[in-house]
Amino acid sequence: MERILTMILRRLLLAVVILSLVALAVFIGTEILPGDAITATIPQDELMFYSEADLAQLRAAAGLDRPAWIRFADMWWGLFTFDFGVTLTRQEPVIDRVYHPLMNSLIMAGLTTVVVLVLSIGLGVVAALRPGGWLDTGLSGATLFAYSMPDFVVGNVFVIVFAVWLGLVPAVILFNTNAPALTVLGASVLPVMALCISGVAYQFRLLRTGMIDALSSEFIERVRLSGVSKLRITLVHALPIAVIPMLSGTAYFVAGLISGTVVIEAVFKFPGAGLELLRSLAQREIPTVQAIAFMAAFAVVFTNLLADLAVLLLDPRVRRGRDSNV
Repeated sequence: MERILTMILRRLLLAVVILSLVALAVFIGTEILPGDAITATIPQDELMFYSEADLAQLRAAAGLDRPAWIRFADMWWGLFTFDFGVTLTRQEPVIDRVYHPLMNSLIMAGLTTVVVLVLSIGLGVVAALRPGGWLDTGLSGATLFAYSMPDFVVGNVFVIVFAVWLGLVPAVILFNTNAPALTVLGASVLPVMALCISGVAYQFRLLRTGMIDALSSEFIERVRLSGVSKLRITLVHALPIAVIPMLSGTAYFVAGLISGTVVIEAVFKFPGAGLELLRSLAQREIPTVQAIAFMAAFAVVFTNLLADLAVLLLDPRVRRGRDSNV
């Protein structure tokens, strides 16, 4: 138990450092962008009528005239207290602007995660039971091809096939940002299918490798000699061990899911956090960009922490060590 608490404390301290570095990187990245929120929101045909004094007054009203280190300190404190401030142009709370897009993206990402885990575990177990067979070879080749496909290519192919050729679904998502959850779920079918391609391919290969190693281990051989059924050996004894490498790669999966969500939302015009991020970048709405980027990094760090805890709980060696200390 003490080992788990120590690991959690170390991970939390590391999370603060990582999130601080992410905040610094986002701040520097937004600072070097050409223009600012003031010039980005003024139409080009009207910008010529604004003098430098007028622009300076607008920047002062938005707080853009303060030194960079003061603005970063305010941003850092606001991010870690989940007080994201207000938008630069409309002076509305950032949380009000990003809440519904974040919820929509969370629904889509959550559904994608469930589908990916179910398919990758099922296919990985089936392939590992007969390694080198025709099914294992076919699945391994198909997932390798799927994993090499960029998300924007998969998204556009799905639009052409399912929306243009077959006409099964609309090519563009048509609902408001604050639509009910059931509406979001219904509209997420095609984007979720596109996101699952690379996710299933990545997690399948991890699960398959872990399952093959587990089934050939001495521990499973002893269980097999004791007369336990093949189904129980596979699901009860081997699968928890095989899931460990899969959980270790969860942080990479979540990071890929977040980056893929931005691309897929842009392809399908899905009103989520990724599309809102692109819009905010175009409008130079720096607080909104910083809030979405911070929440994405927080999701990756938090998921990594949960994955590490799950590995500690599932690893038989850790369980024996923990029980012996009780």
